[in-house]
Amino acid sequence: MAVFSSDKVLQDKALQDKALQDKALQDKALYAKAMQKAAPSGKRKATRQVLLDAVRDLVFEKGHDSISIQEITKRARVSTGTYYNYFDTKQDVFMAVAQNLQDQIAAELEPTRASINDPAMKVAITLKYYFCQSLDNQDWRDFARFTGLTHLPLEQAIDARIVDIQRGVTGGRFKVDNVPFTESLIRGMFRHVVAAIDKGHVGRNATDYAIRSILQMLGLPEIVAKALTQTALPPIAAQKRLVSQPVEGEVVTSLSEYLSDVPRAGPIR
Repeated sequence: MAVFSSDKVLQDKALQDKALQDKALQDKALYAKAMQKAAPSGKRKATRQVLLDAVRDLVFEKGHDSISIQEITKRARVSTGTYYNYFDTKQDVFMAVAQNLQDQIAAELEPTRASINDPAMKVAITLKYYFCQSLDNQDWRDFARFTGLTHLPLEQAIDARIVDIQRGVTGGRFKVDNVPFTESLIRGMFRHVVAAIDKGHVGRNATDYAIRSILQMLGLPEIVAKALTQTALPPIAAQKRLVSQPVEGEVVTSLSEYLSDVPRAGPIR
């Protein structure tokens, strides 16, 4: 039987500790690099935006398969090395442009949201806005299709939706036991309804049905939920190109009709 001295044990322990420290330092360095690329400021932020604008324009002009990094840097008037200070691959920059479009769409709604004090009205207007954007914003739909990012949903940020729900709970407007779980249900319903309309399974008025159902799930009486759902979306500044032909579909008049027309939803991811 082998006998290990205490010195050997201490030596092994020291080596393990050093390996863990080295790994932690490597992870910290990678995280710092990622954060530098993800959250630039000042001149870096301006240069990054120039690259994003160049990519967006090229995608709309040519699609994404035929775009080279050299074309991107030429359009942005920066060096190839500058590109790699911000993005590692073309897919990285496509994702960044998509996030940039999402941020712009969210910013356009924010003045309207800021003017609304009622948490329930804020949720209703936000849902109505994002349903309209998901279905009608042609810039978003084209960019997602050209770059193969159709799996990316155009919706309110999860953290922002959680804040909206929590404010309603704190103010006594909503009756929700588990805010994160409720948010996941709303997210799943939103994505399901958008997909169902896109596939022609239901008509556009399914969005009103969904908003009303979500408000009731948050604890509002049916009559209140219906009234809030019928509130018109205020004019929003600078909507981009809209789809030339809105998606058509049959009218949904009841829960049973809706469920019979739409395939069973998959698991929420």
